[in-house]
Amino acid sequence: MIKTVTVTKTDYVNFTNYAFKRLSASQPKGGTGFIKNMIIWCISAIAFMFVFQMDSISLSSFHWPSAAIAALPFVVFIAAYAINMRELRQLSTPKENALMLGEKTIELAPAGITEINPGGSCFYKWNSVESVEDNNGDLYIFLDKLLAVIIPASSFSSDIEKADLQSIVKKYV
Repeated sequence: MIKTVTVTKTDYVNFTNYAFKRLSASQPKGGTGFIKNMIIWCISAIAFMFVFQMDSISLSSFHWPSAAIAALPFVVFIAAYAINMRELRQLSTPKENALMLGEKTIELAPAGITEINPGGSCFYKWNSVESVEDNNGDLYIFLDKLLAVIIPASSFSSDIEKADLQSIVKKYV
C-alpha cells in the first residue's frame, strides 16, 4: 500500500503532546511532574510558616505578607519554567517541507515501511515497530519512544481506508 500524507505543524504538536503523555504514563512512579512538586513545596512552605507563627488557631494573627514573600520565589520559578517550556516547544518545531513536516509518501511493503520526503527517504523494518496507536483519528506508527511515522486523520478519505492501513500494519507487527 502506498499512501501520500501531509503532516502540518498542528499534526506535529498533537503528536508531541500524545508522545509525552505516553511517556509519562509509562513511568513506574506515575510521573508526578515538576509543576505538581513545586506547588506542593509552595503549600508546604506556607503551612510551615503558619505552624511557627501560630499563637492560637486564629487566621487574624497570621502574617499574610510574610507568607506572600515566602511564596513569591516559588510562583516566579513556576512561571519562568512554564514560559521556558513553551519557548522550547516553539523552537523545537521542525521546518516546513523537510523531514517531519510537509508532504511525504509512505509505502507499506512486506519488507517494511519506506518513507519518502523532500529531504530523502527512510526505510524501517517491521521488527523496529514498537506499537501502532490512534489519537483522535491520527495514526502513529511508533518506531521508538519518541519517533513515529505520523499519518494524520486528514490523509484518510474514509474509515474503511484507515482500517485497511491498520490491518496491513498489524499483519506485519
